[in-house]
Amino acid sequence: MTLDIQNVTKNFPGPRQGFFGRGEGFTALDNVSLSIRKGASFGLVGESGSGKTTLTRCILRLETLSAGNVLFDGVDIHKLTPLEMRRLRSRLQIVFQDPYASLDPRMTIHDIVAEPLVIHGDVVNLNARQRTERVLELLLQVGLRPEHLFRYPHEFSGGQRQRIGIARALAVGPEFLILDEPTSALDVSVQADVLNLLHRLQEELDLTYFFISHDLGVIRYICDDVAVIYRGKLVEQGPVAEIFDHPKSDYTRMLLDAMPDPDPDRSPFRRKAAV
Repeated sequence: MTLDIQNVTKNFPGPRQGFFGRGEGFTALDNVSLSIRKGASFGLVGESGSGKTTLTRCILRLETLSAGNVLFDGVDIHKLTPLEMRRLRSRLQIVFQDPYASLDPRMTIHDIVAEPLVIHGDVVNLNARQRTERVLELLLQVGLRPEHLFRYPHEFSGGQRQRIGIARALAVGPEFLILDEPTSALDVSVQADVLNLLHRLQEELDLTYFFISHDLGVIRYICDDVAVIYRGKLVEQGPVAEIFDHPKSDYTRMLLDAMPDPDPDRSPFRRKAAV
């Protein structure tokens, strides 16, 4: 087992009212449990505000838990010392949603991708020349070219920037990638290229994916298993084919009914126009 989330609850306090009082708090995650096996792609689906980002932050220990445990290969992440957690981060990386906001515009692509190699120097132990060679290897791996090495983020398209973000996440050789809506800010044709890249990299590098999205089409394409979350609670989870073909909850059925049909002849708008 790679990642085991056990009965995770996260409560947030309400807004301050006066000097000493607080308004009513809210529960962002309510007794969430799921397991992600090594080498699999696990999808988490839900609308905005359902708790997807909060769960991601809890996995990365950017939020403390109100209750529950997050185990990575049997180790409770929230009980690690800061030094132990820093070492663990080399095995557990994230690709962010917005490729325009997640790259520092003042840094070259070389420095952006090499930064994790510097931070985790005690793990990867590369000198400056070896770091440059590693960055070049990563750029080629994600479909970029050597001449891109010393350019800046503003010189690239959204799809290319996301490839740079993927290269940065892969720099220290992680086993587990959290993919936080990695295609939602991209055009449809570019989305397909990035998804195909992620699929290839998973096979080549034996990666485990935790894929967070509101796009059920993307989840169906890339994931083996899926969990559906609504207002902080998991409403159902299981193999992708089972959830898509035989949904048990009304909320999942509603999400599936809202999926656009790729066949224009079957579109409800086309049928309406023909009447």
